[in-house]
Amino acid sequence: MILSIIVLFLSIFVMIIYIIITILNDKITIQEKNIQKILKQRSDLIPSLYEISRKHINKHKEVFNELISLRKIQFSLNEFEVSFIEFIKNEISLNHEIRFIYNICINNKELQNDKDFLYIKKLVIEKNKLIWQNIENYKKNIKFVNNLVKIKNYTILWLFIPSQKRLEFNLLKNIF
Repeated sequence: MILSIIVLFLSIFVMIIYIIITILNDKITIQEKNIQKILKQRSDLIPSLYEISRKHINKHKEVFNELISLRKIQFSLNEFEVSFIEFIKNEISLNHEIRFIYNICINNKELQNDKDFLYIKKLVIEKNKLIWQNIENYKKNIKFVNNLVKIKNYTILWLFIPSQKRLEFNLLKNIF
């Protein structure tokens, strides 16, 4: 009698852990796609930034060449199903270039009075805030899944539930 209750309890425990890990893994995958989508939207603002700053920045083409090559890589990554980490690595480089462009633009007094530039700047800042919020939720979910995986690995559950630990990418901290 007691043995059957213990077996029943363990079975229910295994099922609950399995269901939670499965649901969270699906949720994390959806969050990765959302983060990618918002990063792409932010990158879509680059041509506008390019056009607005063209008449105000010396050596404009040289400044934007790296940005254009990173944007091409982003387009190629979009065509192929690449891992989230590969996508993020390119986005980090792209983000550094965008920040560099903004630093140049901020030092230009004419651009600081340009309504179009200020509007694009505002849009990029809004996208960055949205990206940051999504990344924070993403990291919380990864941490929770990893804790469940630890529980699973320290019990007999590892025989029944084959799931791997999700990594929290330190690269995400470099996006901003």
